[in-house]
Amino acid sequence: MNKFLIVIFGLGILFLILFVVINPAMGATVLVISCPFIFLSFYFLLQEKKARKELADTVKSFQGEKEEIVKEIQRIEKSQQKHFELLREFGKSLSSALNKDDLMRLIIRNFTKFTASAGGESQAFLLSHELGTEEFVYELGNNFDSTTLTSVRFNMNDDLLNSVVKSKKIYTYMSDIFGGDSHISYFLKDDKSTYLSQLSSLALIPLILEDTVWGIIVIFCHEEAAARIKNDEDFFLLLVAQASIALGSAIHRGLASVDRLTQLYNRAFLQKRLLEEIEFCNRQMLPLSLMMIDIDHFKEINDTYGHHEGDMVLKKIAHILSKSVRLTDICARYGGEEFVVVLPGIAEKKSENISIAERLRESVENSDFVIMGDKHLKLTISVGVVVREIPRDKQQTIEELINKADEFLYQAKKSGRNRVCFSD
Repeated sequence: MNKFLIVIFGLGILFLILFVVINPAMGATVLVISCPFIFLSFYFLLQEKKARKELADTVKSFQGEKEEIVKEIQRIEKSQQKHFELLREFGKSLSSALNKDDLMRLIIRNFTKFTASAGGESQAFLLSHELGTEEFVYELGNNFDSTTLTSVRFNMNDDLLNSVVKSKKIYTYMSDIFGGDSHISYFLKDDKSTYLSQLSSLALIPLILEDTVWGIIVIFCHEEAAARIKNDEDFFLLLVAQASIALGSAIHRGLASVDRLTQLYNRAFLQKRLLEEIEFCNRQMLPLSLMMIDIDHFKEINDTYGHHEGDMVLKKIAHILSKSVRLTDICARYGGEEFVVVLPGIAEKKSENISIAERLRESVENSDFVIMGDKHLKLTISVGVVVREIPRDKQQTIEELINKADEFLYQAKKSGRNRVCFSD
């Protein structure tokens, strides 16, 4: 365009010379004809400058937007990297748990950590669904005083909990700076105003197993932390999924070894533990006693009052047995109304003063069994006891040991029940 203007100007000067010197009439005519081209040239030049400026502004705008997009991508990548590190740290932490209780403590501790803010630490506790009821029960807390709770039991049909149970989603309630009510008063006693003024935001995070909310993590936090939970909901859902998988694994491992009704070891796990204890006693040259226990006339309870009441009896018997022996002893439900107690390192004696089996029998006999809400029963047990001595019985197998105890149990029942029969 600039070259074109130079040519036009050159022609204009030439025409002017022709107009003045050679042929004024012809020069004037050509100059008049050239003027529109000169004006058009100036117009296009101005338009080009304007277009170049607009293009430069557009490019500058795109560069600014590109920088913002790059910054946002970098922020997202940084956030994702942080979330990845936290998830990895969370998984590593959960893998260090030795049992279900340790795992729950680690989960609550980590959620307290993840919801801390510049304003301070959060406080959290776990509610678990009690099987057979419509209640969530307080399990444990972290950085939390359970005496501030209005109750240790909360009905799952209450609006606050029911919304979580039905939707299986995370709920956050931000601080109400005017009313001072962010739903935490549902959980806390009226005189605990320090919570309302300092940690007035609330988060309810469901723990889900087999598409059922079995637990709810309740977090009292600052408003900044509640906003982060809401904005990073996908990340917290990943934490929930990881926690639920770990808990599901721990619970199912427990169910594989524990009788669900009585919470004693089941028969399969008894075989494994008994083998381990026998091998230990063989190495240490120690005796081992095994009791086979049967509830007297248990069939009559089921026939008269129903299996539900029979289950209540089994649970109470299991409780008496587990509370009456050492932590190192083994209590198991062998099947039906039969139980087995293993006493490693102990040789049971017939003397009523020192016999553990006699103490168990008396504990059951002296216990009050309440069924149907108001009916009181007296129950008894029969016990067969066998002692495995080393080196005499070193070659004795588990099956032989249990069969021998079963023989003495049969003898106790045949002799009138509510008694203990010992091996010689």
